[in-house]
Order: sequence, then structure tokens, then C-alpha cells
Amino acid sequence: LRELIIKAWRDYFTVLKCDLANSLGQISLTADIWTDKNRRPFLATTAHWIASDENSATFRLKVALIAFHYFPGSHTGENIANTLLRLLDRAGI
Repeated sequence: LRELIIKAWRDYFTVLKCDLANSLGQISLTADIWTDKNRRPFLATTAHWIASDENSATFRLKVALIAFHYFPGSHTGENIANTLLRLLDRAGI
């Protein structure tokens, strides 16, 4: 099951990177850091962008999770920035 989930994520991420590369303008981001009930810290990052609708001459706001990352260590600005930059690079942003 784990392997199927990882493969599904990789397939999704390949398509997502193409979608992000074809955005009509800038890409906005949201990020959240939290600790679960077992005291494990995580960082989630979401991208928001405008895309043209393939079937018409309209535009659509698209939103997608680009990272759900285990985030150990101190939550300093420097650590957050370094991690976000690495995750954005992986997403081709």
C-alpha cells in the first residue's frame, strides 16, 4: 500500500509541475506548520495560480498541495525559509 501511495504522489506531482509551469502569472503560496498529537512537526505548502480553461476562453483559480513535509528542528525563520526554498525548487517554482 505504501508503494502505491508513493507512486500515486509521484504521478500527481509530475502533472502538477507541468500545470504550475503553465500558470498564466505568478504563483501564490500558503504554508502551515503544526505538531501532531504525537509531537511530530509537519509543514504543508499549497500553491494557488490562475490557469486558462482548456474547453473555453475562461480562467480558473487552481489550488494544489505541493508539499506535506516532516519538519524536525527549530521553527526559526531561517529553517522555514530554507525548507520552503528546497520544496519550491522541487516543484519547479
